[in-house]
Order: sequence, then C-alpha cells, then structure tokens
Amino acid sequence: MNSVSTINTIVISEQPEVSAKLNTALAETDYKIVFEGSTLQELLSLNWQVEPDLIIAVLNTSDSQVLSKFKVINEQFPLPIVIFTHDDRDDAIEQAIQAGVSAYIVDGFREDRVLPILRTAIARFRQYQSMQKHIKELKTSLADRKVIDKAKGLIMEQRHCSEDEAYRLLRTSAMNQNMRLAQLAQNILATASLLEPKKNA
Repeated sequence: MNSVSTINTIVISEQPEVSAKLNTALAETDYKIVFEGSTLQELLSLNWQVEPDLIIAVLNTSDSQVLSKFKVINEQFPLPIVIFTHDDRDDAIEQAIQAGVSAYIVDGFREDRVLPILRTAIARFRQYQSMQKHIKELKTSLADRKVIDKAKGLIMEQRHCSEDEAYRLLRTSAMNQNMRLAQLAQNILATASLLEPKKNA
C-alpha cells in the first residue's frame, strides 16, 4: 500500500444510490476513488493507471461466481476488500473469507459506519499480510536448516569430521564467499559429486 496518506480506492457497486452515498462519505477524507464500476468484470479487464490500495464492493448478493473473482484479484494483487451486502448465507460468508475479503458487512450500507469499517479492514489486512510473511519466513528457515544439515552430513562423511567442525567449515566458507549459509549448502549439495573421493584408475 502507498506510504502517503492517500488511499486509492476502487468502488464496485450494483446500487447507484449507494455509490452516491459512498462518494459523500469519502469526500474530504484520505480515501480517493480512482475507479467506479458496476461489475467486477470491469475491474478484471481494467488497465490500472494508479495502483489501488482498497476495493469496496456493494453487492445485492454474494454468489460463488462473484466471490471467486475476488479470490483471483486477491491472489494477483493482494489488497483489502470490503463487501457491503444483504447476503447473510453461511456459505457466502465462508467463501468471502476464503477469497481473502477483509470485511464482509451483511446488514447493508450505512454512511456513519463506513470509515471505521474501512480502517478496521485495512488494519486486519496488514495484520494478515504480516502473519503470512512471518509464516513464509519460518518455512524458509526450516527449509534452510534441512539443506544445511544435509550439507553438514556430506562434509562429515567426506572429511571424517564432527558435526561442529563441518558447521564451522560451512560458516567460514560462506563468510569468505559473502554468501548465505543456506545458499552455500545448496551449492555443495548440487555439486556433491565433486566432493566424492576419486576412484583408483
């Protein structure tokens, strides 16, 4: 999302009267409407001139086809999505969550509630993105440890040394080559045949 205060906002509304109220509610705020449309298809085919920070959708119903399009959008351009609708079906709510919707408001649109809802949705989105980043880092860290352990095992076998000695060798080599330890370990595994003892002719 933008580091500046302006929040570029896309509005998709099936209800023109609600669009008018939304424009009024967002006037003179940090939320700048950069695109308005009546269907999600317009959004999917749009060549965005300005990177959006938020999507607000006012829908009569939240059918699976519509929510699947939100999922496509969220996978390609992760950003907060707020839906105002009267559709309170359990399966619609569940699909909205799976699609990555940050706020699903089922009791319709009210001007006095818009700004708090948007702020909450953006905060929830940022928290979710931070959590996903942390999970990704944990997975990467675990994968790195597995690669390093394999490389240590290979060095121990080839050099008949202890695990600590193998690790120190890896770490020193990585520092000397200005390389991440996991990357060096991966390189060692990729070229493991070069470390094998030469066979007698």
